[in-house]
Amino acid sequence: MRDRLTGPKMVQILVVMVVLSAAFWLRTCGTEQQTTENVEEKLDYCDVSHNECRQEQGGLTATARLKADKLQAESPFELNITFSDPSVTIVRSVLEGETMYMGTLPALLQPAGKGRWQGQALVGSCTEARMLWAWVVEVEYLGQPQTYRFLFEVRH
Repeated sequence: MRDRLTGPKMVQILVVMVVLSAAFWLRTCGTEQQTTENVEEKLDYCDVSHNECRQEQGGLTATARLKADKLQAESPFELNITFSDPSVTIVRSVLEGETMYMGTLPALLQPAGKGRWQGQALVGSCTEARMLWAWVVEVEYLGQPQTYRFLFEVRH
């Protein structure tokens, strides 16, 4: 037997479509606004791409700065870090996504003088308009491990 598309069935189909469309719209727009708010909440930091930033731990001061003509994804930029004591050993230097997991990207450094290190790195492209990244530098100082996190923002 063939069922016909009657008025009540048509109304039922339209109601289901409206409910599904509303749920899709709320989920999509709600997530985007929440991510933007999370980035804005973390904007109270020293941005190493615009400032020289200092952090002190256990009697050791690290001063970091990123240099780039225009900081953007998939374009190399220069990393500079200076320690108050030249006997520091850098164990690991990587870039990590702060507002979104992006894995770890290498940030290789070379000695550039007494207590100074420099290198180059780049960050991957992201779907977010504003992405907060962390430059994580792990060092050994007087036999003790220390970790420094310097934040910076990449926009597109």
